[in-house]
Amino acid sequence: MKKTFIRTANYNRMVAGVDALVSRDPSLPGLGLIYGKWGYGKSTAVEYYYSISDVFYIVIERLWRPRRMLEEICDILNLGDSEYRLDRLSDQVSEGLKKWGKPLFIDEADYLLKNSMMLDVIRDIHEKTRVPIILIGMEKLYRNLQKHGQFFSRILPASIVEFYPVKPPEIILITREWTGLELDMDAAELFCHYVEGDYRYIVGYLLSFEQACKANKMDKINIKMVESVVNRYTQKMKRIPQKNNTPKITITGRP
Repeated sequence: MKKTFIRTANYNRMVAGVDALVSRDPSLPGLGLIYGKWGYGKSTAVEYYYSISDVFYIVIERLWRPRRMLEEICDILNLGDSEYRLDRLSDQVSEGLKKWGKPLFIDEADYLLKNSMMLDVIRDIHEKTRVPIILIGMEKLYRNLQKHGQFFSRILPASIVEFYPVKPPEIILITREWTGLELDMDAAELFCHYVEGDYRYIVGYLLSFEQACKANKMDKINIKMVESVVNRYTQKMKRIPQKNNTPKITITGRP
């Protein structure tokens, strides 16, 4: 299987949201938000956009505090040695972002809410620079940010993008591009039902479909094969003890 990036509807809406933020009138809010359930391809979409665009990108970690976050941003901006005092460090980052004028993407932004000062720092940087700052996080991030009115009011509505589960036509395209195999619509709809939009599951199942097609000298995945592969995984995992006696499917891969 050869994974290549597929420009899905989620990706296209994300690009439209970023474009709206970049082209907005400077008097309008400059924060954006990309959110959705894990496995829907948010980080992969942002990483691809980062690879082809002139933007900055940082991934927040759970244990970070404001200083560590600012130091990391300072590093990606190539600003040299970071200031010691936190207020001066914040000013240093703000001046750097304003100088570059490039959007900043902040992934795993849910961790910003673990320490309210981190969210305040991002808001202050936005106020000083007016540079687009886009947060990427889980499905609850949108609702949780609403509890922080001063921050949420600075998010441009046109740049709020929710990622949705992959659709059958996209599953068909992904299957063709990654494996060279065809997938009929009935099989694609059932496949979508099983993977629940999670790219990790998609990767795992496609590997199994490839093996099954090779063994049976087939070039098309039908609904019977989808049912067979899913049942085999389910039966296999039922034999492995799980917490709360809930069968789980173990799939390798990354969305």
